[in-house]
Amino acid sequence: MKMKDVLEGYNYDLPLMDAVNDVELRPVRRLLAGALVGESLDAGYFATREMADAYFDLWNDDRKGVRYGEGYLAFEEILKDKNPLQMKLWYLTCERDLKETVKDMRWLAILANRRAYMARAVRESGAQVLHVSARNLIAGKTPAEMVADKTVWN
Repeated sequence: MKMKDVLEGYNYDLPLMDAVNDVELRPVRRLLAGALVGESLDAGYFATREMADAYFDLWNDDRKGVRYGEGYLAFEEILKDKNPLQMKLWYLTCERDLKETVKDMRWLAILANRRAYMARAVRESGAQVLHVSARNLIAGKTPAEMVADKTVWN
């Protein structure tokens, strides 16, 4: 059997589903992995990495005694942009211990990187790289799209 045959139709969410179902992982990590299921490979990685870096910068600011440092400014931009994945990650982590959240978000960024890196392995095998994010499978309008222009909610 050729590697191409094995990787044809590879499900890029498998590493995430493994984490979601790993009873030895802390529940917050299982929730974070679940938040990435169905996200596009590149956006999933870059959005997660930006959040992980912002949390690290926020922790570093706190360690240095800086109130409005790099982490604060990074989150100000992230929260202003309202990227749906980043908002989901924010609400899952914003009320947790900062030091633990830094570790959890670094773990998630590594997991997202490994997930996206599989596209390279699939491409090198000669199989077609195909990943359709869950957002692209929606036929109609989403509630978020319908209320996006309402400033009271934004």
